Amino acid sequence: MEPNLSSDKSGLKVLVVDDNDSNIATLKGLLKYEGYTILTATNGAMALELAESASPDLILLDIKMPVMDGFEVCRRLKSSKETFQIPIIFLTVLSQTSDIVKGLEMGAEDYVSKPFKPAELLARVRVHLQLKAVKDELKQNNLMLEDKNDQLSLLNATKDKLLSIISHDLRAPMGTLKEILNFIMSNYDDLDHQKLHESLESIRDSIESSYTLVENLLFWARNQRGDILYEPQMQHVKKIVDDSIKLMRASAAAKNIQLTSEIMNDGPAYFDSNMLSVVMRNLTNNAIKFTREGGHVTINVDSFEEDPENTILVEVRDSGVGMRSEDAREIFNDGTSFSSAGAVLGQGSGLGLKLCREFVERNGGKIWAESTLGEGSIFRFTLSKKEHENAA
Repeated sequence: MEPNLSSDKSGLKVLVVDDNDSNIATLKGLLKYEGYTILTATNGAMALELAESASPDLILLDIKMPVMDGFEVCRRLKSSKETFQIPIIFLTVLSQTSDIVKGLEMGAEDYVSKPFKPAELLARVRVHLQLKAVKDELKQNNLMLEDKNDQLSLLNATKDKLLSIISHDLRAPMGTLKEILNFIMSNYDDLDHQKLHESLESIRDSIESSYTLVENLLFWARNQRGDILYEPQMQHVKKIVDDSIKLMRASAAAKNIQLTSEIMNDGPAYFDSNMLSVVMRNLTNNAIKFTREGGHVTINVDSFEEDPENTILVEVRDSGVGMRSEDAREIFNDGTSFSSAGAVLGQGSGLGLKLCREFVERNGGKIWAESTLGEGSIFRFTLSKKEHENAA
Protein backbone atom coordinates (compact mmCIF):
# COMPACT_ATOMS: atom_id res chain seq x y z
CA MET A 1 0.00 0.00 0.00
CA GLU A 2 1.48 3.35 -1.08
CA PRO A 3 1.78 6.17 1.46
CA ASN A 4 -0.82 8.86 1.18
CA LEU A 5 0.54 11.56 -1.15
CA SER A 6 -2.55 13.64 -1.83
CA SER A 7 -2.99 15.89 -4.82
CA ASP A 8 -2.50 18.80 -2.43
CA LYS A 9 1.29 18.68 -2.14
CA SER A 10 1.68 22.05 -0.44
CA GLY A 11 2.99 20.31 2.67
CA LEU A 12 5.90 18.75 0.74
CA LYS A 13 8.98 20.99 0.54
CA VAL A 14 11.57 20.73 -2.22
CA LEU A 15 14.86 22.61 -1.91
CA VAL A 16 16.36 23.63 -5.28
CA VAL A 17 20.10 24.41 -5.17
CA ASP A 18 21.67 25.97 -8.28
CA ASP A 19 23.93 28.98 -8.89
CA ASN A 20 22.09 29.78 -12.13
CA ASP A 21 19.01 31.97 -11.61
CA SER A 22 17.51 30.83 -14.89
CA ASN A 23 17.72 27.16 -13.87
CA ILE A 24 16.16 27.96 -10.50
CA ALA A 25 13.28 29.85 -12.15
CA THR A 26 12.58 26.94 -14.52
CA LEU A 27 12.63 24.31 -11.75
CA LYS A 28 10.63 26.49 -9.41
CA GLY A 29 7.89 27.04 -11.96
CA LEU A 30 7.73 23.35 -12.87
CA LEU A 31 7.57 22.10 -9.30
CA LYS A 32 5.28 24.83 -8.05
CA TYR A 33 2.80 23.93 -10.77
CA GLU A 34 2.75 20.40 -9.31
CA GLY A 35 1.79 21.81 -5.91
CA TYR A 36 5.10 21.54 -4.06
CA THR A 37 6.40 24.22 -1.69
CA ILE A 38 9.70 25.43 -3.17
CA LEU A 39 12.80 26.63 -1.30
CA THR A 40 15.80 27.96 -3.24
CA ALA A 41 19.50 28.42 -2.60
CA THR A 42 22.16 29.77 -4.96
CA ASN A 43 25.22 28.42 -3.17
CA GLY A 44 26.33 25.56 -0.95
CA ALA A 45 26.44 27.48 2.34
CA MET A 46 22.87 28.71 1.88
CA ALA A 47 21.78 25.17 0.98
CA LEU A 48 23.23 23.72 4.18
CA GLU A 49 21.58 26.40 6.30
CA LEU A 50 18.17 25.91 4.67
CA ALA A 51 18.39 22.13 4.84
CA GLU A 52 18.93 22.25 8.60
CA SER A 53 16.45 25.03 9.43
CA ALA A 54 13.59 24.18 7.03
CA SER A 55 13.91 20.35 6.85
CA PRO A 56 12.89 19.92 3.19
CA ASP A 57 11.47 16.60 2.02
CA LEU A 58 13.76 16.48 -1.04
CA ILE A 59 16.79 18.37 -2.39
CA LEU A 60 17.54 18.97 -6.08
CA LEU A 61 21.26 19.74 -6.02
CA ASP A 62 23.45 21.12 -8.81
CA ILE A 63 26.99 19.70 -8.85
CA LYS A 64 28.97 22.46 -10.56
CA MET A 65 28.88 25.46 -8.22
CA PRO A 66 31.68 27.85 -7.15
CA VAL A 67 33.29 27.80 -3.68
CA MET A 68 31.43 24.67 -2.54
CA ASP A 69 30.36 22.20 -5.22
CA GLY A 70 27.45 19.79 -4.98
CA PHE A 71 29.65 16.88 -3.95
CA GLU A 72 30.82 18.75 -0.83
CA VAL A 73 27.28 19.91 -0.02
CA CYS A 74 26.08 16.30 -0.30
CA ARG A 75 28.92 15.04 1.90
CA ARG A 76 28.08 17.54 4.65
CA LEU A 77 24.34 16.87 4.47
CA LYS A 78 24.84 13.10 4.76
CA SER A 79 27.28 13.59 7.65
CA SER A 80 24.78 15.52 9.75
CA LYS A 81 22.27 13.72 11.97
CA GLU A 82 19.75 16.50 11.28
CA THR A 83 19.88 16.19 7.46
CA PHE A 84 21.26 12.78 6.50
CA GLN A 85 17.78 11.33 5.84
CA ILE A 86 16.78 13.99 3.28
CA PRO A 87 16.89 12.42 -0.22
CA ILE A 88 19.15 14.18 -2.74
CA ILE A 89 18.83 14.16 -6.54
CA PHE A 90 21.85 15.56 -8.37
CA LEU A 91 21.24 17.88 -11.33
CA THR A 92 24.31 17.74 -13.54
CA VAL A 93 25.69 18.21 -17.00
CA LEU A 94 28.39 15.74 -16.07
CA SER A 95 27.97 12.52 -17.97
CA GLN A 96 31.04 10.54 -16.99
CA THR A 97 30.25 7.35 -15.09
CA SER A 98 32.88 8.14 -12.44
CA ASP A 99 31.13 11.40 -11.54
CA ILE A 100 27.76 9.68 -11.25
CA VAL A 101 29.25 6.92 -9.10
CA LYS A 102 31.00 9.49 -6.89
CA GLY A 103 27.70 11.24 -6.22
CA LEU A 104 25.87 8.01 -5.40
CA GLU A 105 28.71 6.84 -3.14
CA MET A 106 28.39 10.07 -1.17
CA GLY A 107 24.78 9.20 -0.41
CA ALA A 108 22.76 10.83 -3.19
CA GLU A 109 19.64 8.87 -4.07
CA ASP A 110 19.52 9.66 -7.78
CA TYR A 111 20.64 12.01 -10.57
CA VAL A 112 19.09 13.79 -13.54
CA SER A 113 21.19 15.01 -16.45
CA LYS A 114 20.90 18.53 -17.81
CA PRO A 115 19.13 19.51 -19.93
CA PHE A 116 16.42 17.50 -18.21
CA LYS A 117 13.07 16.37 -19.48
CA PRO A 118 10.26 17.74 -17.26
CA ALA A 119 8.33 14.46 -17.21
CA GLU A 120 11.44 12.50 -16.17
CA LEU A 121 12.36 15.02 -13.47
CA LEU A 122 8.87 15.06 -12.01
CA ALA A 123 8.68 11.26 -12.06
CA ARG A 124 11.96 10.95 -10.13
CA VAL A 125 10.87 13.62 -7.65
CA ARG A 126 7.58 11.81 -7.10
CA VAL A 127 9.27 8.42 -6.62
CA HIS A 128 11.78 9.66 -4.06
CA LEU A 129 9.15 11.58 -2.12
CA GLN A 130 7.09 8.40 -1.99
CA LEU A 131 10.12 6.42 -0.82
CA LYS A 132 10.81 9.03 1.86
CA ALA A 133 7.18 8.85 3.00
CA VAL A 134 7.51 5.06 3.27
CA LYS A 135 10.73 5.42 5.30
CA ASP A 136 9.14 8.04 7.56
CA GLU A 137 6.14 5.78 8.11
CA LEU A 138 8.40 2.81 8.89
CA LYS A 139 10.39 4.95 11.30
CA GLN A 140 7.21 6.06 13.06
CA ASN A 141 5.96 2.46 13.23
CA ASN A 142 9.30 1.35 14.67
CA LEU A 143 9.08 4.06 17.32
CA MET A 144 5.57 2.91 18.19
CA LEU A 145 6.76 -0.71 18.38
CA GLU A 146 9.66 0.31 20.62
CA ASP A 147 7.22 2.16 22.87
CA LYS A 148 4.93 -0.89 22.98
CA ASN A 149 7.91 -3.11 23.75
CA ASP A 150 8.94 -0.77 26.57
CA GLN A 151 5.41 -0.91 27.97
CA LEU A 152 5.38 -4.70 27.69
CA SER A 153 8.77 -4.93 29.40
CA LEU A 154 7.48 -2.72 32.20
CA LEU A 155 4.36 -4.87 32.60
CA ASN A 156 6.47 -8.04 32.67
CA ALA A 157 8.85 -6.51 35.20
CA THR A 158 5.88 -5.43 37.34
CA LYS A 159 4.38 -8.91 37.12
CA ASP A 160 7.71 -10.55 38.06
CA LYS A 161 8.11 -8.14 40.99
CA LEU A 162 4.58 -8.88 42.19
CA LEU A 163 5.13 -12.64 41.98
CA SER A 164 8.47 -12.34 43.76
CA ILE A 165 6.99 -10.31 46.62
CA ILE A 166 3.94 -12.54 46.93
CA SER A 167 5.98 -15.76 46.87
CA HIS A 168 8.72 -14.56 49.20
CA ASP A 169 7.98 -11.49 51.30
CA LEU A 170 4.30 -12.11 51.86
CA ARG A 171 4.81 -15.77 52.73
CA ALA A 172 7.14 -14.92 55.62
CA PRO A 173 4.62 -13.08 57.85
CA MET A 174 1.88 -15.49 56.80
CA GLY A 175 4.11 -18.41 57.75
CA THR A 176 4.88 -16.83 61.11
CA LEU A 177 1.19 -16.23 61.73
CA LYS A 178 0.37 -19.85 60.91
CA GLU A 179 3.08 -21.17 63.25
CA ILE A 180 1.95 -18.97 66.16
CA LEU A 181 -1.69 -19.97 65.74
CA ASN A 182 -0.73 -23.65 65.59
CA PHE A 183 1.34 -23.19 68.75
CA ILE A 184 -1.56 -21.53 70.59
CA MET A 185 -4.05 -24.19 69.51
CA SER A 186 -1.71 -27.02 70.48
CA ASN A 187 -0.75 -25.54 73.87
CA TYR A 188 -3.75 -23.43 74.78
CA ASP A 189 -4.48 -25.16 78.12
CA ASP A 190 -0.84 -24.83 79.24
CA LEU A 191 -0.29 -21.19 78.26
CA ASP A 192 -0.13 -18.62 81.04
CA HIS A 193 -1.41 -15.09 80.58
CA GLN A 194 2.03 -13.66 79.78
CA LYS A 195 2.81 -16.26 77.12
CA LEU A 196 -0.60 -15.84 75.51
CA HIS A 197 -0.13 -12.08 75.47
CA GLU A 198 3.27 -12.43 73.76
CA SER A 199 1.77 -14.78 71.18
CA LEU A 200 -1.04 -12.35 70.44
CA GLU A 201 1.50 -9.54 70.04
CA SER A 202 3.39 -11.64 67.50
CA ILE A 203 0.13 -12.27 65.63
CA ARG A 204 -0.60 -8.56 65.58
CA ASP A 205 2.91 -7.77 64.28
CA SER A 206 2.59 -10.36 61.50
CA ILE A 207 -0.80 -9.00 60.46
CA GLU A 208 0.49 -5.41 60.49
CA SER A 209 3.52 -6.43 58.43
CA SER A 210 1.33 -8.25 55.92
CA TYR A 211 -1.14 -5.37 55.71
CA THR A 212 1.63 -2.80 55.12
CA LEU A 213 3.22 -4.98 52.46
CA VAL A 214 -0.05 -5.54 50.61
CA GLU A 215 -0.90 -1.83 50.79
CA ASN A 216 2.52 -0.88 49.39
CA LEU A 217 2.20 -3.59 46.78
CA LEU A 218 -1.08 -2.18 45.52
CA PHE A 219 0.23 1.38 45.49
CA TRP A 220 3.39 0.33 43.68
CA ALA A 221 1.53 -1.70 41.02
CA ARG A 222 -0.89 1.17 40.38
CA ASN A 223 1.98 3.63 40.17
CA GLN A 224 3.81 1.44 37.62
CA ARG A 225 0.70 1.39 35.45
CA GLY A 226 0.26 5.15 35.78
CA ASP A 227 -3.10 4.71 37.53
CA ILE A 228 -2.34 7.02 40.46
CA LEU A 229 -3.47 10.57 39.83
CA TYR A 230 -1.02 13.36 40.59
CA GLU A 231 -3.06 16.19 42.11
CA PRO A 232 -0.75 18.61 43.95
CA GLN A 233 -1.87 21.77 45.67
CA MET A 234 -0.59 24.25 48.23
CA GLN A 235 -1.28 22.79 51.68
CA HIS A 236 0.22 22.27 55.13
CA VAL A 237 2.49 19.34 55.93
CA LYS A 238 1.38 19.36 59.57
CA LYS A 239 -1.93 17.63 58.80
CA ILE A 240 -0.15 14.76 57.02
CA VAL A 241 2.27 14.42 59.95
CA ASP A 242 -0.57 14.46 62.51
CA ASP A 243 -2.53 11.83 60.58
CA SER A 244 0.54 9.61 60.34
CA ILE A 245 1.15 9.85 64.09
CA LYS A 246 -2.48 8.99 64.86
CA LEU A 247 -2.25 5.97 62.59
CA MET A 248 1.03 4.73 64.08
CA ARG A 249 0.42 5.63 67.72
CA ALA A 250 -0.81 2.15 68.67
CA SER A 251 2.23 0.46 67.09
CA ALA A 252 4.55 2.84 68.93
CA ALA A 253 2.73 2.37 72.24
CA ALA A 254 2.99 -1.42 71.94
CA LYS A 255 6.80 -1.05 72.05
CA ASN A 256 6.74 1.82 74.56
CA ILE A 257 8.18 4.11 71.89
CA GLN A 258 7.72 7.84 72.24
CA LEU A 259 6.29 9.11 68.92
CA THR A 260 6.30 12.92 68.65
CA SER A 261 6.48 15.73 66.12
CA GLU A 262 8.20 19.11 66.06
CA ILE A 263 6.78 21.51 63.48
CA MET A 264 9.11 24.48 63.22
CA ASN A 265 7.68 25.68 59.92
CA ASP A 266 3.94 25.27 59.35
CA GLY A 267 3.94 27.19 56.08
CA PRO A 268 2.27 25.54 53.09
CA ALA A 269 4.10 23.40 50.57
CA TYR A 270 3.15 22.12 47.12
CA PHE A 271 2.43 18.36 47.06
CA ASP A 272 -0.09 15.60 46.43
CA SER A 273 -1.57 14.70 49.83
CA ASN A 274 -2.25 11.03 49.02
CA MET A 275 1.32 10.45 47.89
CA LEU A 276 2.81 12.28 50.85
CA SER A 277 0.61 10.26 53.23
CA VAL A 278 2.10 7.04 51.80
CA VAL A 279 5.60 8.45 52.27
CA MET A 280 4.98 9.49 55.89
CA ARG A 281 3.32 6.19 56.81
CA ASN A 282 6.17 4.15 55.39
CA LEU A 283 8.96 6.18 56.96
CA THR A 284 7.20 6.33 60.34
CA ASN A 285 6.37 2.62 60.25
CA ASN A 286 9.99 1.72 59.44
CA ALA A 287 11.28 3.96 62.22
CA ILE A 288 9.00 2.28 64.78
CA LYS A 289 9.74 -1.20 63.44
CA PHE A 290 13.49 -0.85 63.85
CA THR A 291 13.54 1.13 67.08
CA ARG A 292 14.06 -0.78 70.30
CA GLU A 293 11.48 -0.80 73.07
CA GLY A 294 11.55 2.38 75.09
CA GLY A 295 13.12 4.36 72.22
CA HIS A 296 11.83 7.42 70.44
CA VAL A 297 10.76 8.49 66.95
CA THR A 298 10.43 12.17 66.07
CA ILE A 299 9.06 13.83 62.93
CA ASN A 300 10.48 17.29 62.29
CA VAL A 301 9.31 19.88 59.76
CA ASP A 302 11.37 23.00 59.10
CA SER A 303 12.70 25.20 56.33
CA PHE A 304 15.55 23.58 54.39
CA GLU A 305 18.64 25.50 55.44
CA GLU A 306 20.20 25.22 51.95
CA ASP A 307 17.17 26.97 50.39
CA PRO A 308 14.96 28.28 53.24
CA GLU A 309 12.92 30.61 51.02
CA ASN A 310 11.71 27.91 48.64
CA THR A 311 12.03 24.50 50.29
CA ILE A 312 10.68 22.62 53.32
CA LEU A 313 12.59 19.77 54.94
CA VAL A 314 10.81 16.85 56.59
CA GLU A 315 12.78 14.48 58.86
CA VAL A 316 11.88 11.17 60.50
CA ARG A 317 14.43 10.50 63.28
CA ASP A 318 14.68 7.33 65.34
CA SER A 319 16.87 5.86 68.04
CA GLY A 320 16.82 2.43 66.37
CA VAL A 321 19.39 -0.11 65.26
CA GLY A 322 20.74 2.16 62.54
CA MET A 323 22.94 1.10 59.65
CA ARG A 324 26.35 1.73 58.20
CA SER A 325 26.69 5.21 56.68
CA GLU A 326 27.65 3.76 53.29
CA ASP A 327 24.47 1.64 53.30
CA ALA A 328 22.38 4.71 54.15
CA ARG A 329 23.79 6.51 51.11
CA GLU A 330 22.76 3.63 48.83
CA ILE A 331 19.43 2.65 50.34
CA PHE A 332 17.26 4.54 47.83
CA ASN A 333 19.19 3.38 44.76
CA ASP A 334 17.53 0.98 42.34
CA GLY A 335 18.49 -2.61 42.89
CA THR A 336 19.98 -1.96 46.32
CA SER A 337 19.23 -4.77 48.72
CA PHE A 338 20.53 -5.23 52.25
CA SER A 339 19.90 -8.36 54.26
CA SER A 340 22.06 -8.05 57.36
CA ALA A 341 19.70 -8.34 60.28
CA GLY A 342 19.72 -5.10 62.22
CA ALA A 343 22.21 -3.40 59.92
CA VAL A 344 19.53 -1.79 57.80
CA LEU A 345 15.80 -2.12 57.32
CA GLY A 346 15.91 -5.88 57.52
CA GLN A 347 15.15 -8.40 54.82
CA GLY A 348 12.40 -7.79 52.29
CA SER A 349 11.45 -6.22 49.02
CA GLY A 350 12.35 -2.63 49.90
CA LEU A 351 9.02 -1.74 48.32
CA GLY A 352 8.11 0.88 50.92
CA LEU A 353 11.32 2.83 50.39
CA LYS A 354 10.99 2.51 46.63
CA LEU A 355 7.52 4.03 46.88
CA CYS A 356 8.85 6.83 49.08
CA ARG A 357 11.51 7.74 46.54
CA GLU A 358 9.12 7.59 43.57
CA PHE A 359 6.45 9.69 45.29
CA VAL A 360 8.87 12.29 46.68
CA GLU A 361 10.51 12.71 43.28
CA ARG A 362 7.07 12.86 41.64
CA ASN A 363 6.39 15.87 43.87
CA GLY A 364 9.64 17.54 42.83
CA GLY A 365 11.58 16.72 46.00
CA LYS A 366 14.64 14.68 47.00
CA ILE A 367 14.93 11.94 49.62
CA TRP A 368 17.97 10.56 51.41
CA ALA A 369 19.04 8.88 54.63
CA GLU A 370 21.76 9.33 57.24
CA SER A 371 22.53 6.76 59.89
CA THR A 372 24.99 5.45 62.46
CA LEU A 373 25.05 1.76 63.21
CA GLY A 374 23.61 1.12 66.66
CA GLU A 375 22.53 4.72 67.23
CA GLY A 376 19.62 5.36 64.86
CA SER A 377 18.68 6.79 61.48
CA ILE A 378 17.37 10.01 59.96
CA PHE A 379 15.29 9.89 56.79
CA ARG A 380 14.94 13.27 55.10
CA PHE A 381 13.00 14.59 52.13
CA THR A 382 12.25 18.00 50.66
CA LEU A 383 9.12 19.71 49.36
CA SER A 384 8.75 22.95 47.44
CA LYS A 385 7.06 25.97 49.01
CA LYS A 386 6.04 27.13 45.54
CA GLU A 387 3.88 25.69 42.79
CA HIS A 388 5.83 23.91 40.07
CA GLU A 389 5.34 21.61 37.12
CA ASN A 390 5.35 17.87 37.71
CA ALA A 391 9.01 16.85 37.95
CA ALA A 392 8.45 13.24 36.87
